[in-house]
Amino acid sequence: MPRPSLLKCLTQVTSPHHTARCMSTYIQASIKSTSSSNLRNASENRRPTSQALPSKARVVICGGGAQGAAIAYKLAQAGWGSDVLLIEQGELGGGTTWHATGLMGILKPSQLETRIAVMSRDMYLQLEEMGWYTGFKQCGSLYVAKKKDRMYQYKKMLSCAVQHDLECKILSPDQVKEYCGLVKTEDLLGGLWVPGDGVANPWEICLALGCEAIDKGV
Repeated sequence: MPRPSLLKCLTQVTSPHHTARCMSTYIQASIKSTSSSNLRNASENRRPTSQALPSKARVVICGGGAQGAAIAYKLAQAGWGSDVLLIEQGELGGGTTWHATGLMGILKPSQLETRIAVMSRDMYLQLEEMGWYTGFKQCGSLYVAKKKDRMYQYKKMLSCAVQHDLECKILSPDQVKEYCGLVKTEDLLGGLWVPGDGVANPWEICLALGCEAIDKGV
């Protein structure tokens, strides 16, 4: 097993797992689409790593995936940068993050999950304001239901959306057909349309969060 790397900076070496052949189709397409953009790809703005561990740290984060990088960024943002240590046995974002689908469902079954999803979306928008590419595209989500309990869940999600000021709409089977003509609606009771949902590039987001955390002292 390789030695843990102190992520004071990101590695310069591209992992063989991150080849275009292995990346998800969305990540490949979104990286290509930024060639003429003013936003920076964090994957092209890496920093070297350090093998030397500090003698002490107030917070140690094990794992440099999307969650680890986000925690490091938030702690650094709160002024804890120099007291935070993030260790990763391979490469930042080199685990499940780089091959994640990148689906971003903002509206969740519970209020807590919805709040976390909204905070994540807002953080990704902040990253873009800081010049980092996140691949966030707001394309919406269409949920469908065959059973009454699923429709009941959608109605609960609708009430949750009102509390968080999120737009969504309960659909009849005919309306589901209008939103997506390929859906077979004969056995459906209805659906839910959430226009605020979207997709993003989880690998670039993870690396951007890592870069910001490192710049703040992590």
